[in-house]
Amino acid sequence: MALTRRDLLKLAGAASTSGPLGALAPFFRPAGSGAAAERKLVTCCGICDSVCGMVATVRDGVLTFLEGLEGDFSGGGGLCGKGASGAGQLYDPDRLKYPMKRTNPNKGLEEDPGWVRISWEEALDTIAEKFRAALEQFGQESLLFVTRPAPDIWMRFMNAVGVVNRVDHLDECYLTDRVIQRYTTGGKSWCNDFENAKYILLFGWDLLAKTKLVYANGIVQAKDNGAKVVCFNPQYSATARFADEWYPIRPGSDLAVALAMINVIVSENLFNREFVDQYTNFRQYESQIREHFKRYTPEWAAAESDVPADAIQRIAREFATRGPAIAPAHKKSLCANYANATQLVHAISILNLLAGTIDRPGGRYFARTIPIPTIDQIVPPPAYPAKRGRRVDGKDRLPLVLEDGGGLFSTLADGLLNKYPGMIQAAFFNNYTILGFPHPERMAKALATIPFLVVMDFLPTDTALLADIVLPSSIYLESNDLVPREYSAKRPQVVVRQAVVPAMFETRSIGWVALELGKRLAPDYFKNPDGTWISLSAVLDEKVRRAGLANSFAEFREIGMVTREQPFVPRTTFNVPGGKCQIYVPQFAERGGEPLPVWRPKREQPSPEYPYYYLTFIPAVHRRNTTQNNRILNEMFPTNAANMHPLLATRIGVKEGQKVRIRSRVGAIELPAHLTETLRPDCVLVAHGFGHRSRYLNTAGGKGARDSDLIPDQTIEEMVAAGNFAGAASIMDAVVNVQAV
Repeated sequence: MALTRRDLLKLAGAASTSGPLGALAPFFRPAGSGAAAERKLVTCCGICDSVCGMVATVRDGVLTFLEGLEGDFSGGGGLCGKGASGAGQLYDPDRLKYPMKRTNPNKGLEEDPGWVRISWEEALDTIAEKFRAALEQFGQESLLFVTRPAPDIWMRFMNAVGVVNRVDHLDECYLTDRVIQRYTTGGKSWCNDFENAKYILLFGWDLLAKTKLVYANGIVQAKDNGAKVVCFNPQYSATARFADEWYPIRPGSDLAVALAMINVIVSENLFNREFVDQYTNFRQYESQIREHFKRYTPEWAAAESDVPADAIQRIAREFATRGPAIAPAHKKSLCANYANATQLVHAISILNLLAGTIDRPGGRYFARTIPIPTIDQIVPPPAYPAKRGRRVDGKDRLPLVLEDGGGLFSTLADGLLNKYPGMIQAAFFNNYTILGFPHPERMAKALATIPFLVVMDFLPTDTALLADIVLPSSIYLESNDLVPREYSAKRPQVVVRQAVVPAMFETRSIGWVALELGKRLAPDYFKNPDGTWISLSAVLDEKVRRAGLANSFAEFREIGMVTREQPFVPRTTFNVPGGKCQIYVPQFAERGGEPLPVWRPKREQPSPEYPYYYLTFIPAVHRRNTTQNNRILNEMFPTNAANMHPLLATRIGVKEGQKVRIRSRVGAIELPAHLTETLRPDCVLVAHGFGHRSRYLNTAGGKGARDSDLIPDQTIEEMVAAGNFAGAASIMDAVVNVQAV
């Protein structure tokens, strides 16, 4: 059966007569059938932030195949399972198709929203009216935006209306690394030159197991080149199996090992003297540094971590002398897991500085990029209004985090329910669901207290069930943009993102929504100097021209990718006070932290009531909580289970597949047990991203359990008391009990 895109739309329209979420049948024309018109288009993935380049095959207007882009620095010519399955996102039969409004005033995950279809004009006018009323009556602090800042016109809109409370998930991912890097090395050095490293040290870093090709390709090449890989992880994951040495470290104790390694390297003067003397402040604070780390001996660390003292000492010496050496820190695996993540990331940064590999071959380096102008540079806005009001997430109590642009997921519910009840009068969620929050049941209750909630997404998520207005979002395969390389960029490279098919149904981009809401709420910020409205396509053309990529976006779209050949010249000055990397950071002490990392235990410790460590992971074929409804990926990994060692199963009298109840101090879930020897016997491991409640998700809805139901959220006071001055969400910092059901 051969169907064109027009046929698909007809099928979708016919199916939608049964309700606002009618099915769309993704039939594709088989290869070689008929005289199909076929095109191959360069674009890039949007499933995760690696944004790997890819080539889309489109036949008669239907996307039929996705493959890697040769020469692309991120994917290296390949795609992971998530990227290759993008058609499953595009043609998901459960996609939101047009704007809708709620008719049921009662809000809750078990309530039927009573959605009815409305026009975009009605939706935008309603949102503008509600936001304007909140601003006039309650001020800027009354609006909450749960969103990332991209695209830049979306950030322009939020600045134009003076949004104080913008929150994103970075405290669950890499906020700590961003804060620490700002003051130790001078900015985000997220590029890891694994391929030229000879010693790679992994503290819970597990991105091989998550198929992050942008990093996986390099670390595989490193090992082919003779590098040694050492892994500390409570789980014998794919990354651990790849390593030369694996240590099943006690959860939350990585900091102890890192501190002890610094002790060995400093006390034995094994650090890279040339780099440390010329490019760090070590000599300025040498006496304080040496005295500080004396207490953290390998023997002490062994008692805290279950890693033998002689192994810690040997690995420290090897790391310092068998380089170039690198210890990556970027992303969720260690930057957000525990309340002591701030200190751990600082310690890891010090290890890299002592190894002398910051912005050097074999180390963490800064991306070489092609500057792309922002919309504010192309069409300068009037002065933005000053932002006045209280932070609902309390991040003003963490001055170093306050400097950062985002917010705190882990404290938001407490702010909405306890700190400032009633302060938020209107909120906008953009492609975030409550499954991404610790303790999502509490987050759902918090959102139900907001009088007016807008949710923009491509699927009817659990958060959408609570919304007053739902907006259907286009996805990356329907979008146009410029994507510079940030995770692998020894040379500047920009890849096109282009719509491989037109946006389906009545879906729109968040940039389009920013422009339309801007016209209604802050029109002066969305006009050209001649008084005409800003054109998104004209701005994109100007970005292309000013970046020197082509004469227009249409021309660059045909080119697909631009790489500028240039030699890699290591930095000799760094964007930190004094121009040198900082081991001892006086600014941390000035803003409520410690200038050198100190030992702090994880927040939750095993007890007779909760004797086991609770761990979560993201399966290789899924991206957080956004891909479980993709039927291609769901078939590969359809649900989650309670993974445990056979010794633990024997202890509690459980067999393979038997249902168990896992309980923490904030909640409980039930899942079948899966027995595996790849885990410490004192741990329980559950995959993240399952347990969607939305009845409109026909593939993922009702499958599995929400792992985060067991994870406590935080108060800002708890973060301050824990010394968590860089804002880690502590999303794996829970302990549990496990019993047979």
